[in-house]
Amino acid sequence: MGLFSRKSAIQPTGHPGDDQLLGLLSKTPSGLGVPRHWLHYVYAADEAGAAHLEARASEAGWSVARVVPEYHGIVAERADLAVDRDSVIETRGFFELIASEVEGGEYDGWEADAS
Repeated sequence: MGLFSRKSAIQPTGHPGDDQLLGLLSKTPSGLGVPRHWLHYVYAADEAGAAHLEARASEAGWSVARVVPEYHGIVAERADLAVDRDSVIETRGFFELIASEVEGGEYDGWEADAS
């Protein structure tokens, strides 16, 4: 191991897609642990499910927009949360939980601003 070699300090989240996104964000100029514009996608089988998802995410402090009606889902966003391993694990858990509360609920993942 050379003097200037660097090993990744990112610990796995338990979800390969999340690990990959965190790896990419860690290479951005601001790195991990800073607030970023963060989007999450959650779907339901019907409009009632989408309304439930919207209410739950809004109660938790997320700004929510409905996805085109034929998909019955939401896009939840925030720009005041640091994106790092712990917040990703906690946030995935929250969105998977609310998805499990509705018929046909599915958490479809997230994306974050890479600047």
